[in-house]
Amino acid sequence: MRRTRSLLAALGTLALMTGCQPVAETAEQAETRMNSEATAARTAIEASNAQFMTHFNAGHGDSVAAIYTESGRVMAPNMATASGRTAIAEFMGTMAPMKPTLTLTTESVAANGPIAIEMGTYRIAATMPGASAPTTDTGKYMVHWHKVGDKWMMVDDIWNSDLPAMPAGPPPAAK
Repeated sequence: MRRTRSLLAALGTLALMTGCQPVAETAEQAETRMNSEATAARTAIEASNAQFMTHFNAGHGDSVAAIYTESGRVMAPNMATASGRTAIAEFMGTMAPMKPTLTLTTESVAANGPIAIEMGTYRIAATMPGASAPTTDTGKYMVHWHKVGDKWMMVDDIWNSDLPAMPAGPPPAAK
């Protein structure tokens, strides 16, 4: 009798536990949810990009760095990775003397919960040291975003140019 009650109690607990489990979403439901999340994320990301461009073009490296998480990373072409807000602010600050004009265009955003990936294109004009006129570059970028609290923040930022690579210098002379 005691054993039967224990078995019934265990079965009742198991029934309650399995009855409270969420129903797995179907592939169609997941796609609908992720599309909705991507739309919301894109709106927030484009607003952050507007702030990024304003601060970057004004030479405010600290304000640009504040859009990244504390452990954010900037992976600029042909340079070491700038890790953390301090390094990012320093890197962004090196651009200020060149009076840049940056334009970012979001092409797509994929999101799933608090994680989003943005892909887009950029155009930047900047006057290099010693140059009398700005040089223009265009290319593409990818940013990994995390939603921290109610704010989307950049985690990883990488880009590359559409311009052809600079040719290597002449080979060293034979001895």
